[in-house]
Amino acid sequence: MSSPQSGSSWAQGVADDGVVTIGDPRLKAPTTEVDTAEAGELLKALVTRLRALRGAGLAAPQIGISVRAAVVEVRKTDVFPDRPETGLIQLVNPVVVESSDETVLDWEGCFSVPGYMGQVPRAERLTVRYTTETGESVSREFTGYPARVVQHEIDHLDGLVYLDRMADLASLTTVQNYLDHHRPAG
Repeated sequence: MSSPQSGSSWAQGVADDGVVTIGDPRLKAPTTEVDTAEAGELLKALVTRLRALRGAGLAAPQIGISVRAAVVEVRKTDVFPDRPETGLIQLVNPVVVESSDETVLDWEGCFSVPGYMGQVPRAERLTVRYTTETGESVSREFTGYPARVVQHEIDHLDGLVYLDRMADLASLTTVQNYLDHHRPAG
């Protein structure tokens, strides 16, 4: 059975309706903490949108809402057929409390930067304190690819996109060129 298709409009460089893209000041706007009791509908909207986009994560600023909420649900797709899957993780007011000195350079894309990918250094491991969708305060360690996605989404809450984390833009490429020339053979 083949992996689900990644969002085809994103891969072709077309922003999905309602997704805030680079250059829009809302993507860089400061975010505020959100009350868990008020976050329920927003989290539902983020999960619905993430699943429709067939992505790995989505943060509230990407849909124009400047609060500290994000969702992560890593699944295999045609662009990333080998990534490890996670269950749904809903992050309300996340804070990185610790991260490893060891970093890993790997490819990332973003719905807010449609059609492009680049190599981004990220901590191999991090611990995040956040509130769950049920109001429980937890501290959780993430490693490997899920750690990368969590860092990517928290960056959105801090007004950053993956381009801001790249050491240089030498690896920046279109999604099609990534698939044709850079994706690891599998």
